[in-house]
Order: sequence, then structure tokens, then C-alpha cells
Amino acid sequence: MNTTTPPPSTAHVLGRIAASLLGGYAFTWGITTLGITGLVALGVDYHEAHTVLMLLAFLFFLGAFLWAFAARSLARVWLVLAGGGLAMTAAAWALQNRLI
Repeated sequence: MNTTTPPPSTAHVLGRIAASLLGGYAFTWGITTLGITGLVALGVDYHEAHTVLMLLAFLFFLGAFLWAFAARSLARVWLVLAGGGLAMTAAAWALQNRLI
């Protein structure tokens, strides 16, 4: 039995590209801001926390970028990457306001 799937539409491919770039950026921003804020809350110097998380940000973005193309559902990709990035940024903002 040879079943072939039709090629994805142009809109679907553009949606994956947008999700991987924009959503991946939002997710990376969120996890980086939350990580820096969390480390500073634990007593780590800001510049050390910033350096560590910025180095890890490359790996976070790469993982998010690749996952955006590997996942089955485009809606799930947008929800996890953009929604998760927004939620982590809001959590970092709230934590930072409590520290000040």
C-alpha cells in the first residue's frame, strides 16, 4: 500500500516559517527574561545571569525553530511558542516587580 500525502500549501509553509521565526523569538525572549529574573532573585549577579542566559538563548531558539517544523499542529506551535513566550515574559515582569 503506497499512500502519498499532498504537499503542504504555500500558506501552511509560510505559517510554519512565521511561527518558527516570530514564535521562536517570543519564546526565547520569554525564557531568557524569566531565567535572568529568576537567577537575580536567587542572588546571582545580573551580568553573570545575563551572559549565561544569552548564551543559552541560541540553543532555545534553535530548538524552537526546529520544533516549529517538526510538530504536527501549526496551532499548537503558535500556542506553545507565542503563548508560552508571552506567559513567561509576564511571569518575569511580575517577579521583577515583586523584587523591586
